[in-house]
Amino acid sequence: MQNTIADFYNDKILTLESEIKKIRRYITYLYLLRLFTFISFASFLIIFFLHRHDYLYLILSLTSLVLFLCAVRLDLKYDHKEKFLSNKLQINKNEVMFLEHQYHERETGDEYNYLNPHLAADFDVFGKGSLFQYLNRTSTKIGKAIFAKRLCQSQMDENLIRERQLAIEELAGKNDFIQDFQTHGMFFTENDNESANLHSWLNQPAEKNNFLRLLCIVVPLFNAVWIALIVFGVFTLNSIALIVFLNIFIISLNFKKIQKAHSLLGKTAKTFEKYTALIKMVEETEFKSAYLSSVRQQLFHNGNKAGDSLSSLFKLLNKFDLRYNIIVSFVLNTLLLFDIQVYYRLIKWKEKNKDLVFLWLDALSEVDVLIGFSTFAFNNQKSVCYPKISDNEFEIRAMAMGHPLLHHSVRVCNDFHISGTPAVMIITGANMAGKSTFLRTLSVNLLLAMNGAPVCAKDFLFKPCEILSSIKIQDSLTNNESYFYAELLRLKDIITHAKANPGTLIILDEILRGTNTKDKHLGSLGLLEKLISINSVVIIATHDLAIAELEKDYPEVVANHCFEVELMNDQLIFDYKLKKGISQKLNASFLMRKMEIIN
Repeated sequence: MQNTIADFYNDKILTLESEIKKIRRYITYLYLLRLFTFISFASFLIIFFLHRHDYLYLILSLTSLVLFLCAVRLDLKYDHKEKFLSNKLQINKNEVMFLEHQYHERETGDEYNYLNPHLAADFDVFGKGSLFQYLNRTSTKIGKAIFAKRLCQSQMDENLIRERQLAIEELAGKNDFIQDFQTHGMFFTENDNESANLHSWLNQPAEKNNFLRLLCIVVPLFNAVWIALIVFGVFTLNSIALIVFLNIFIISLNFKKIQKAHSLLGKTAKTFEKYTALIKMVEETEFKSAYLSSVRQQLFHNGNKAGDSLSSLFKLLNKFDLRYNIIVSFVLNTLLLFDIQVYYRLIKWKEKNKDLVFLWLDALSEVDVLIGFSTFAFNNQKSVCYPKISDNEFEIRAMAMGHPLLHHSVRVCNDFHISGTPAVMIITGANMAGKSTFLRTLSVNLLLAMNGAPVCAKDFLFKPCEILSSIKIQDSLTNNESYFYAELLRLKDIITHAKANPGTLIILDEILRGTNTKDKHLGSLGLLEKLISINSVVIIATHDLAIAELEKDYPEVVANHCFEVELMNDQLIFDYKLKKGISQKLNASFLMRKMEIIN
């Protein structure tokens, strides 16, 4: 299947490259046509002026001009199409690289670590080689922020998870829609503050605009009448200065509020042009799943379409940005009060659409978010499944579960089962045997499952749950905290949260490393007993084999599993397979001798 998916993308690449070559040939022909028709236009016009009574040359000149303008229009059309196809070609090339897990130049999402710093660090949600970097296909800033938030949140609503599963499954079958959506999204790069500026502008208090409306009608009419009187000789040409000064005075009275609006909305026209194209795609696509149909329905209100409304907004913003051209702005404002005309129309647009804009952007970002999970489903059809939700109080059962960020050629899959509350799984094993990777495998698949996405397993049953972890603890020079004290604070937070939320899944890896062996052993046992008493579910990886004795005291709650290592021909062999029982093999001293650290 992996080869089949690769072939799918490679076939698209070949087709797109052929189409792009054809389009570029047309663009070359149009360039020559523009050159020829412009020279013809100029030549015939010069001949006409040299032979004033021969109107044939005027007709030929005007015909050449019309052909030139048609060629320019066609050139713009083909240039846009060439850019569209080139963007689409890049998307397919990227996906071929994703299939080979070559994605480390993509956005890392590090700026979102603050959302859930412990979980994000422990399970590589953000950063180089992270879950975000592998899954993210968002085309908008708002979509990317929501996607990042969902990756590190536990979704507990089972119905919502099921609805999203159906939506993701449906989108995974609409690859052309996904690629066209991403292609439109690549046309313009958004600025970080555009979304915040839009919110700020929409939330500004409404102002009365009756006077502005009057100005927009009366002043241009007055200007037209005055200019007509000058043309007919009633007033001298110098009297046009009155119009100029009057209009400049009116503009200056409204300058502050116009400038404030423009400071928020200036240079955002391209972004809204992109939003318009994306939203129109969603409007024009019929969906079968209830979730996507509901999202699409948010774009329709009283017979009006969001795409049409946003289209009118970006056209207004294009006009608003003419303020950046001083000469054009001066002419338009002295004749038509152009800034006030545009500002008035923006106010009217806001009055009509203010309460709907956020619904439209929510719908757009929802589709944007789901595309990442759908692409993951499409690219990994052979190695993923859609999870089922358990009816039990707590349960995770997986068959052939692997880490989605590992290439299929090196991925080792394991079966796994834990259920009931409280429940403790103690995983022992030698260094590098696979304990930490297994903890991350389980957690990443749970995060995917709670997003409605498929997971890397042959079969997966789970109960939505909160995930708390203590794996990568960092000390803090700023807060004057040692590593050990930082870990204690984290464990205290975990207990506090788990008390309030029975059934929380707690994942621990080699805790209390900052103290001596006896202290570590006693502290670990005490912590596990505490977590058992508050009905938590705990999976802990440890080198301390003595902790495994806890199974004797809590045989119905505690289960021991391990990862083993074999020594063959003076080489360590790791199979990375989870087994029942307590680890019997150690490898630290062997490795130290092998590396000549000890004798």
